[in-house]
Amino acid sequence: MASRLPKEVELLSDISKALAESLDLELTLESILRLLEEHMRLRRGTINILDPDTETISIRVAHGLSETSKKLGTYRIGEGITGLVVQTGKEVVVPDINKDPRFLHRTGTRAASNKRTSFYCVPIKLDGRTIGAFSADKEAGRVDDFEAILQMLNIISTMIGQAVKQHRLIESDRRQLHDENLRLRQELKAKFNVTNIIGKSNAMQQIYRLIEQVAESNATVLIRGESGTGKDLVAHAIHYNSLRASKPFIKVNCTALPETLLESELFGHEKGAFTGATERKIGRFERAQGGTVFLDEIGDFSMQLQVKLLRVIQFKEFERLGGTDTIKANVRIIVATHKDLEEEIKNRLFREDLYYRINVFPIFMPPLRERKDDIILLADHFLEKYARENNKAINRISTPAINMLTSYHWPGNVRELENAIERAVLVCDSDVIRSEHLPPSLQMARRDEPRGAMSFTEIMQNKERELIIDALKRASGQQRKAAKDLGLTERILGYKIRKYGIYPRHLS
Repeated sequence: MASRLPKEVELLSDISKALAESLDLELTLESILRLLEEHMRLRRGTINILDPDTETISIRVAHGLSETSKKLGTYRIGEGITGLVVQTGKEVVVPDINKDPRFLHRTGTRAASNKRTSFYCVPIKLDGRTIGAFSADKEAGRVDDFEAILQMLNIISTMIGQAVKQHRLIESDRRQLHDENLRLRQELKAKFNVTNIIGKSNAMQQIYRLIEQVAESNATVLIRGESGTGKDLVAHAIHYNSLRASKPFIKVNCTALPETLLESELFGHEKGAFTGATERKIGRFERAQGGTVFLDEIGDFSMQLQVKLLRVIQFKEFERLGGTDTIKANVRIIVATHKDLEEEIKNRLFREDLYYRINVFPIFMPPLRERKDDIILLADHFLEKYARENNKAINRISTPAINMLTSYHWPGNVRELENAIERAVLVCDSDVIRSEHLPPSLQMARRDEPRGAMSFTEIMQNKERELIIDALKRASGQQRKAAKDLGLTERILGYKIRKYGIYPRHLS
């Protein structure tokens, strides 16, 4: 035993290194079997794994066996030495395989020989359960210490069991990550579906048609419009309704980064490309391979970056900063801006050739003041969202508040409306958003109107409209039920609904 100790220590050390150096289970197990032959002259090592569903034991990894022999080495539980070890969970040693009828010679790799061959087989266990068997041959010597060899194989078998456990945990985590990634992508696709963009006005109907027309193409899209009109929602909708929906959607806010960093963010850089570049950085275009890059506020691009972007669009290639390798860019480009690009071209602040490259399919987002019909829809949507987030039972907006919302000019567009409703929800202490809950900017706009602008008749009409809306909301938009609640006939209610421009389907 003492003479073999250094070899055993060296073998275990090499196996530990093999386990630590690779997460590839197949390669690791092959290395272990090769090391067994090098250090202990144990040949034709095999690692057999039990399939609990079929109750068959198959060779997972083998050293010194052909692919044909591996396929032949399949056993049932209790069949042959391997099946017996898996069944009992106890090791077996066969001093001479030619004299033991339990040895089945199934792989057909052991030719007839005058030399005696011994066979060792030990169980592979995981959390107390036998999941397979680990076996090897050895040309028998004059004096073999069978117990010492079995002891060594049992130690190695334990290490194999831990490697299998680690592999299964990694595979389980990988599957969970894949499933989670798939779930999140499906949620994003549902969230940014065209039908989830709020708006029923004619202007928005035209936007929906344009999105459907361009989504499945690879055309570059230019989204124009004032800040806060929802240009990013349109970009998301185009991507998640395209053939690239399963690939990355990478958004770059061109105004959020200084010019010196923006180029590195877009195209990446090599180690040492500039002071502070201590390692290679992968840029947004490279990360978005197969997907979409959304460049928000492209009108703020410097002339130098415009040249590089023109090359990406025209030739689908770029280099990292400080690099010489040309990288192919299989990406779709969507850009957005609130600037007047034609005026920027006149002032020599934007390249005309780049303008024509990005202006393949323009989409103009209308300001909120031009889609008054959508204000109440948007306000109700944001009311529901922020009431839920803040655990408040606010279910409607009063008629005076609605009038204030619809008469305001909304210079900040949808974003300003969302902020106004969020603030109103926070300060509201009842179940109704009233005019006093709206921001001071809307209050000031209201006070600027001439005093006494509303007559008694207008005040009564507003109250009547508010009562009808409340009844329709309680009736989930059902006119018959709302009419009964109000003590009106359906015909009279229908007349008043048309008179006041109420849309019952929006109140369901």
